[in-house]
Amino acid sequence: MNITKFTETVHNAQGNAVNNGVVNDKQLLLAFVVNRHGERTPDADELSLSNEKEKLRKLISIEGLEGLTNAGKRTAFQIGKFIRQRYGSQGLKMLSNIYLQDEISVRSTDKERTKMTAQVAMAAVYPPEVPQQWDEGLGKVWQPVPYTAVPLREDYLRYYSNCEKFKELMEKAKKESIYEEFAVFNDLIPTLKTQTGRNFTENPLLFQTINDLFRSQIALGLGVPQWAKPLLPRLSEASRLAYRLYYKTDEMKRIGGGVMLNDFISAANDIIAGKTVTKRFRLFSAHDFNIGALMDVTKVVKREQIVPEYGSLFAIELYKSKSNEEFTVLPVYLPKAGESDAQYLHFTGCENDNYCNYKHFADLTKEYLLPEKEFYKICNIKTEL
Repeated sequence: MNITKFTETVHNAQGNAVNNGVVNDKQLLLAFVVNRHGERTPDADELSLSNEKEKLRKLISIEGLEGLTNAGKRTAFQIGKFIRQRYGSQGLKMLSNIYLQDEISVRSTDKERTKMTAQVAMAAVYPPEVPQQWDEGLGKVWQPVPYTAVPLREDYLRYYSNCEKFKELMEKAKKESIYEEFAVFNDLIPTLKTQTGRNFTENPLLFQTINDLFRSQIALGLGVPQWAKPLLPRLSEASRLAYRLYYKTDEMKRIGGGVMLNDFISAANDIIAGKTVTKRFRLFSAHDFNIGALMDVTKVVKREQIVPEYGSLFAIELYKSKSNEEFTVLPVYLPKAGESDAQYLHFTGCENDNYCNYKHFADLTKEYLLPEKEFYKICNIKTEL
C-alpha cells in the first residue's frame, strides 16, 4: 500500500457510531479510561489444555504466545477511533487534534499485547496535523505518543499475579466455590479431565482458561474440537462464574481497583479545589480484570452481568454543571470497539440518573479507596516507586 493510500485509510477508518451525549450544561473535567487489549493468541496455560498444540504453535509462530493478532491490532485502532470521537474536538473537547503532553497520560501493563494496543490506539487518536508531521512519508500518518509501563512484579494493575494477599484470598474463594457455584458443573469434570488431563475441581479458574483457549482457536481459524462443541454453552457459563471469583469479596475488589479509584478521587478533589491538574485524560491499556475491578469498586449496577471482551472499554468521567456548578460522575462502557456503541451505566445508589453527584459517589465508594503505597504494603511488594 502506498503512503497516500495508507493516509486515506488512517483518516477514513470507521470508528463506533457514538452518541457523545454532549450536554451544553456540562463540562468534562477528568476522565479515567481503562481498555482491554485487542484479540490475542493463547497463553501458555491455555495451550496446555489443547489437544492440538502443534497446530496452534504453527499458527502463532509469528506472534508467539499471548501476542496481539492482526485482528487485535484492528480492534486497538477502533479503541483509538472511539477515544478521538468521544473526547476529541468533535466530542467532549478534552483532547486536542494534536498530541499535547499536558492533556493525556497513557499507562500500559508490561505485556506486549497491551503495549501494542496502546500504540495502535494512539495512532488513531492522533493522526498527525501539519505541525506534527515530521517527514513526507510515515511522518504524515503516525505521531509517536509515549506511554508508561511498570515492571509486572510492582504494577498494581497486575494485582492478580503479584499480590500475595490477593492470591491467598483467591485460593480461599476457589475452595469455597467448588462446593457452591461450580457444583452444577460436576458432570463435566470427567470429560474435561479425559480431554485435557487436568482436574477442574482443583482449580475452577480452568473453566475460564479453556473458554479463552477455544475463543483463540476460533479466531485463528482452528475451530473447536468435536468433543467440546455440545459443552460450549455450559463452559461459557462456568467461565463467567470463574471470572467473578476475582471479585468475590470486598477485600479482593479493593486490592484490584482501589488504587485507580483513589487516584481518580484525588485528582477530582484537586480539580474541585481549584488546583492545577494536568493530564486530565488518563488511559490504562490493560486487561479484563482491570475493567472489572474498577467497575466493582465504583459500584456499577448489574456489574456481574458484564464480562469485558477484547477491545472493551470502561470510563469514569467527572463533569461540572455550568448552571448550578454541581459536580457529577458518569460511568461509560463500550462493549466492543468498532462493533458496538457506548453505554451510559448507573452506579448503585444513583439508579435514577446516569450522572451521579460527586460527593455522593465519593461517599458510596470510600470503603474501596486504596493509596498506592498501601497497596504495596498489603501485597508485600518491595518497590522504589
